Amino acid sequence: MRMIHSDSPIRLLRAALCLLLAALLAVPASAGAAAAGRRASMVIDANTGAVLHESKADEPRYPASLTKLMTLYLVFEEIERGRLTFETKIRMSERAASAPPSKLDLDAGEELTALEAVRALVTKSANDVAVAVAEHIGGSEPAFARMMTEKARLLGMPSTTFRNASGLPDREQVTTARDMLTLAMHLQDDFPKFYPFFSTRAFTFRGRTYRTHNSLIRTFKGMDGLKTGYIRMSGFNVVSSVRRGRRHVVAAVFGGTTAGSRNAEMRALLNRTIPKASTTKTRVPAAVAFYRASPPVRAERLPSTAPPPSSPGYAVTADSAAARTAWPEPKISIARVRPVSTVPPASPAQSPAPGLMPSTLQQQADNLARGMPPLAHAASLAGEAHQAHQARQSGLPVIKAAAAAVPSSIRRPAASGSHQIQVGAYATAAEAEKALAATLERATGLLAEAAPLTAPVQSGGRQLYRARFAGFDSQAALSACQELRRRQIDCFVAKVE
Repeated sequence: MRMIHSDSPIRLLRAALCLLLAALLAVPASAGAAAAGRRASMVIDANTGAVLHESKADEPRYPASLTKLMTLYLVFEEIERGRLTFETKIRMSERAASAPPSKLDLDAGEELTALEAVRALVTKSANDVAVAVAEHIGGSEPAFARMMTEKARLLGMPSTTFRNASGLPDREQVTTARDMLTLAMHLQDDFPKFYPFFSTRAFTFRGRTYRTHNSLIRTFKGMDGLKTGYIRMSGFNVVSSVRRGRRHVVAAVFGGTTAGSRNAEMRALLNRTIPKASTTKTRVPAAVAFYRASPPVRAERLPSTAPPPSSPGYAVTADSAAARTAWPEPKISIARVRPVSTVPPASPAQSPAPGLMPSTLQQQADNLARGMPPLAHAASLAGEAHQAHQARQSGLPVIKAAAAAVPSSIRRPAASGSHQIQVGAYATAAEAEKALAATLERATGLLAEAAPLTAPVQSGGRQLYRARFAGFDSQAALSACQELRRRQIDCFVAKVE
């Protein structure tokens, strides 16, 4: 009896210790399982486009502050189009000032320059600045988020949907590792002079210095950008670009349990894949469409039965039965007629040099009278349409392909007319030319007999160039513009006064 009594407490103690140890081990195991459900990674050879590594690269994940990569893409686009400069003042609204951290803590009504905003987004990942930028460019953050999603489709990111400009929690704001690497390469390809912002190590604003959240910039050889992100829903994310010698790779890691573990995984991936990368660049950067995108396709999102974002431990799980949500289809409205004035004819002294595109109706009419295409540059970019136009002018047979796929209900434009179709207004004549050429490529037969033109106009103290197709009567212009809208090309009808 004594032996039993003396031995029982020891056994009980051992049993209690085993239970306690099991309980302690169960906690990190559970957390690790949840984190594993958020994991995804991918590495691409930026020289060739070849995939060097992928794991769950097409499964939906929350982008967190990686969202700001698209916010910055639209900022750079606005600057290149002349709608924004680095000196432009961006005002902090009440809504922007109330955004949760990370932030610059500006008060409502305070301003910062676009250059300061870019640096704050890259380094501090300031949410208040992201909201202010979105409101400045899009009028409101929801409108800007729609612009972001539309741009994602144009860039080849079919699985990404944006609901805000910052990356703050929203169950419908999702992306994939593949889509984020697509965006990373577009930032490098489309804005080579702005891309160095992503290697910024520190940013000083009003006497305070903010170090970048991306410590890999300082610690990993060859790292030249891009960005990190974290919210509880996503775990720790990062998109990186590394150049070593002539090798160049871009990589993404989603769902790290800590910033340190995420960085360690990124280092391991890069060290394993960089030696496999090509030293010869064969990848051709994808052209970016500047007309309206097709309706965003349905993007993956998490099930609506998931806990709300504020719930402790909320995580994306790899085996979740991902639900689908449809992005609202753009409404196709009847084209509205806007009366406008034509630009006064240019004097001979204002005539463009040989080979340059004329920028007034009179100059383009003179070209047509001489048997020349009204837009030399656009003619070279959209050859079929202009060849058809020239053939008609010369009485030659028209190539059949030029008139393909045109509904019989669409009336052809008259040789001269009181209405024009505008497909955009741009900061430079060259951009307007590109818009005309791209529209012709997508609607060759529909606009084969129209006269493409650019018309300079002063707007708000700035010089803009309208991209238009002339030679329509009222009904022809309305029906043609409606057909363009069906093809997801934005336009409106303008009456020439």
